[in-house]
Amino acid sequence: MARVNDSSGGEFNGKVGGLVYYQVEGKTYVRQAPPKQTKAKKKKTSPLRRLYQSKMTLTQSHLKSLTRAIAFGFQNFAEGARRPFHACVSYTLNNAFIADGPNFAIDPALIKVSLGPLLPPINAIAEKLDHGIYITWQSNAHISNAKPWDKAFIVLHHPEQMLSENTTFGKDRSSESQFISLSVHSLQKKWHIYLAFSQEQTHNGKLLLSDSVYLGCF
Repeated sequence: MARVNDSSGGEFNGKVGGLVYYQVEGKTYVRQAPPKQTKAKKKKTSPLRRLYQSKMTLTQSHLKSLTRAIAFGFQNFAEGARRPFHACVSYTLNNAFIADGPNFAIDPALIKVSLGPLLPPINAIAEKLDHGIYITWQSNAHISNAKPWDKAFIVLHHPEQMLSENTTFGKDRSSESQFISLSVHSLQKKWHIYLAFSQEQTHNGKLLLSDSVYLGCF
């Protein structure tokens, strides 16, 4: 992959010959187009390669409905053409699969919707109530790099129906709880729940994020 710094021909986007041009945040990048595979070549694909391809397909399908949440939770991993989604895909491939012999699957408890060095939540619990989900945690402000004003980042994910609900700047860490209001219809869905914290850095305006923790499925 290479970056195009300037072009008198205007903005490139798409395939030109054996090269693919694409835009990321207003910058143009170029990479070599993947070679076409014949049926004979596909048959010769190694079992290990087929396993990787299957895992990649499953990973992208599972994370697709989490794109907005991942863009927030993995924002500090964006570098050049590498996007937060790419970083999350890489983490998921390496850490979120369970296997039973030749069979494998993604374990939602091992998924991370946020990753970073900020102190994560401790003793966090999610409880389903009549009108929503009540999340509590123990305030660990002033321990390590945690602050009382760190904001809760809450994600509800329903991978089967490709749905997600996100609260990016929720209650302070010191508040120790947050209620997520849901309709009766939404409460009937099978939600996987994740909690993390973010902290604004006053010297550069960026956000410091914690690893997310899995709070179970309702």
